[in-house]
Amino acid sequence: MLSLCSGSSLDQHSNNVSLFNLVEQINFQPGSAPTPGTLIPLEVHAYFHFASNELGFTFDVRFVLVSTETGLESFSDTYKYRSNTPRYRTRTLGLPLPPVSGSYELRLDWRLPETNAWTREALCWPIAIVESSPQPPRVTH
Repeated sequence: MLSLCSGSSLDQHSNNVSLFNLVEQINFQPGSAPTPGTLIPLEVHAYFHFASNELGFTFDVRFVLVSTETGLESFSDTYKYRSNTPRYRTRTLGLPLPPVSGSYELRLDWRLPETNAWTREALCWPIAIVESSPQPPRVTH
């Protein structure tokens, strides 16, 4: 599973995670977007399943925003993980802002550290980055 949200909470008794405000669109006023690469204060949640022969291995993960219009790709930093259990979840804080607004898919790439080849998972999370002026409220009386 891959998701993007504004916050989360971990229940210490049940070990369950609650995600708050799932994010599918980020709005900026025209000309006010931060510089590309600036970390947007959101949480990326990724969940993994491992076979018994995959346990204990270190693996690298990066998150990629892929433009559905141009194919432009913007990458996060690379993170190292290691799982000793068949299920593993991560929470990464901050999503790098791509250089242009538009429609994107958040993707996940992984690799074993001794290889240079990344594997892109089929799962994705849709995200639109939009520059728009706020509309004044309509008068209804």
